[in-house]
Amino acid sequence: MSYYSDIFDRLDIQHMREFLLQGTEAVKIKQEGYKERIDKYRIAASNLIGQKFPDKEECEEIMGCMYDYGAEIEDVFMEIGLRCGFQLAMQLTMNKDEE
Repeated sequence: MSYYSDIFDRLDIQHMREFLLQGTEAVKIKQEGYKERIDKYRIAASNLIGQKFPDKEECEEIMGCMYDYGAEIEDVFMEIGLRCGFQLAMQLTMNKDEE
């Protein structure tokens, strides 16, 4: 293999995400789709909260708060992702003149 094909072999969005968010390499690439990954943790959280708070109203209040928290995280990281994408696009167009 060549140096360049090695680069493409390592190319994975999960590696990029891990580096940008944590400054490290992703240890394991997750093969599940986005929905499966989200559902896995949503179900686990729902089950745990349901066990700890058997009162239905109390459980629903806590779950509502957790969903609000998750939605806000989703919004913030989507905005950060868009800004990163725009910044990368600007860098690519600025460097294009140098080629």
